[in-house]
Amino acid sequence: MAGGGKREAGGGKRTAKLKADAPTTRAPDLVVLSREDAESYEPSGSREVCISISDPHAEPARVSPKFASVLRLYFNDITELGEPTDILFAQEHAQAITQFVDSWPSAERIVLHCNAGMSRSPGVALGLCDLRGWASAKLERSHPGWNRLVRTVMKEISSR
Repeated sequence: MAGGGKREAGGGKRTAKLKADAPTTRAPDLVVLSREDAESYEPSGSREVCISISDPHAEPARVSPKFASVLRLYFNDITELGEPTDILFAQEHAQAITQFVDSWPSAERIVLHCNAGMSRSPGVALGLCDLRGWASAKLERSHPGWNRLVRTVMKEISSR
């Protein structure tokens, strides 16, 4: 339920030069927030996107309309089913996330949030790091309670 670069030669040296509107080749900044902090966050540029994670049946977070785009996902903060109404993070969620990130190759910042900003959103951020080869150690240290299921499912889609 998921409601390039150009090379130029100069002075005997080869340097890579990006056109202003070309997609960035570096990893975007990943910012993990709680829902409360995400609702008060204002993007500072035009190339910020948001992955908004909420509990099933919760009202959508009121994130800034200044985000270039927002992906809204709804699933429980669990690692296994407990109640019949639970919604586990699944491959469909992971695919929606990767398609969303792929559709914004020039994003400079990806803001991710869940309720507390401690489990689901860092799990997604770390899963993206795993998939894209982005550095993850700092994120792992700052968010030790990341959701193991979310990160695992994110990793599994790379093998499909």
